[in-house]
Amino acid sequence: MSFRLMLLFLFCVSVVFGSDVGGLMRRGNGLYARGQYEEALAAYQRATVIEPDASAIRFNAGNALHKLGRYDEALRELELALTDRKPARQADAMYNIGNTLFRAGRLDAAINSYKAALVLSPADRQAKQNLEFCLRLKEEQEQQEQEQQPDESGEGDEQEQEQPQPEPDPQAMDPDQAERIAQALERQEREQLEKQHRPRRQRQVEKDW
Repeated sequence: MSFRLMLLFLFCVSVVFGSDVGGLMRRGNGLYARGQYEEALAAYQRATVIEPDASAIRFNAGNALHKLGRYDEALRELELALTDRKPARQADAMYNIGNTLFRAGRLDAAINSYKAALVLSPADRQAKQNLEFCLRLKEEQEQQEQEQQPDESGEGDEQEQEQPQPEPDPQAMDPDQAERIAQALERQEREQLEKQHRPRRQRQVEKDW
């Protein structure tokens, strides 16, 4: 499964928000790139005190929280990032909401988020791939659930039939699948980090914001 790097909006915003916020964002970005997510989050949170309505900062904070496994908090920050006026940035926030929901085991909600991302950005290939993956996974889980249901037409021990059957977890994920997804995410992040550190790429990002 292809995951977009959660660093998508990790950039310098000093031109827009002033030197204090810009410095905090640069510090947070550097810490994030080194895997120091707690420290990066602290820098982003300090930036939000100065600019609480800045969607870019909320996006960054949500990404750091996602890396820390604090998915509920990450979702709150990413939802605040949806206030951005540009549909493309809203689509990116919705995409990362889908990623976070998926990692939190909320498959149906993740599917809806990827669909919403595609409404905002129909050409988003990664959102389409993730949506297709989640739909396949949901279908597999439903098939497993059906296979685990007892055969009502068969004749078995009456006492065993009367015992309640444990309900299968619709959000359960095969450990091998989870591992493959985690590895894919880390690979995507490493590749994007390399791109983020190319001077030409950095300049373009600053122009966008």
